[in-house]
Amino acid sequence: MENSADIIITVLNESRNIKELLESLLSQTFPCHIIVVDGGSTDGTQKIVRSFFDRGVTLYSQKCGRGEGRNIGVRISKADFVLFTDGDAVPDKSWAECMVKNLKDHDLVCGKTITRGKKSIASLDRVKIFYKGFEVTLPSMNMGLRREAFLKCGGFDPELITAEDIDLNIRAVSMGLRAYECQDCIVFHNARESFRGFIRQAFWNGYGRYQLKRKNKRIWNDLDRDYFHIESISLMWLLRYFAGFLGYVESMLNYRFRKHPESEVR
Repeated sequence: MENSADIIITVLNESRNIKELLESLLSQTFPCHIIVVDGGSTDGTQKIVRSFFDRGVTLYSQKCGRGEGRNIGVRISKADFVLFTDGDAVPDKSWAECMVKNLKDHDLVCGKTITRGKKSIASLDRVKIFYKGFEVTLPSMNMGLRREAFLKCGGFDPELITAEDIDLNIRAVSMGLRAYECQDCIVFHNARESFRGFIRQAFWNGYGRYQLKRKNKRIWNDLDRDYFHIESISLMWLLRYFAGFLGYVESMLNYRFRKHPESEVR
C-alpha cells in the first residue's frame, strides 16, 4: 500500500509501560502495523504484547541491543515508512499521521519529545549536538524514515550501546538526506521512576557517547554543541553528569582493552 507505515518498538522488561504504549498506538488517527522486538524480557512484557495479537501487533523475540532490535524490525517491515518509538513512551494520537505527512517530503523526521514524571528528572534537558544545522541528538523514540533512506544509511549500528540514534542522524545528514524536525509530531516520555534506573541510564548514555566520538572522530570537531547554562545546574544534573562521565571513562578503557559489555538499556 502506498505511503504505508509500520511502527517499530524495541523493549526489555517494560511490563509497567507497554500496555499504555500499545493502546496509544492502536488509537492513532493513521493506521499502522505495530512490530515489537523484545530483547529477552523476563517480567511479563511478552505476555502483555501477546494479548494484543488479535489487534494486529507482531512480536519478535531475540536477545539483542537497541540498534540491532530496530534493524530487525525494519527487516520484518514491508512498509514505505518506518516509525520508531520506545517502550516507555506514549505518542500523541496524531503522531503517526503527522510523521507520514512529513515523510512524504523528507527522508528523516524527528519529532518533539516531552518528558513527564518526577520534576527533578523530567526537567533535565539533553545535551544537544548539531550537525549542519540539524539537531542530531533528537532521540529515536520519536523518529521516522523512508524505508529506502533507512537502508541507504545502513540502519542503526548494532555495535553502539547507546547513541545509535545520534549516529544514524549524523550519517543521514552527512549523506545529504532531507532531515526535518517537526514540533507537531509529539511523543510523551515516561522518566525513570527509580534513582537507580536514572543513574544506570546516565551511565550507559555516557558509555555510548565515547563510542559515538570514536566512530565519528573525523567530523567530531565539525559538530556544534549547545553547552549547558549555569542556571540549569541542579543536584540531579550533577549526578547525571557524573554517572555519564563514569560511563564515558569505562567505555574508553574497554576500548583500549577490547572489552564489549552488554547493556540492559532499551
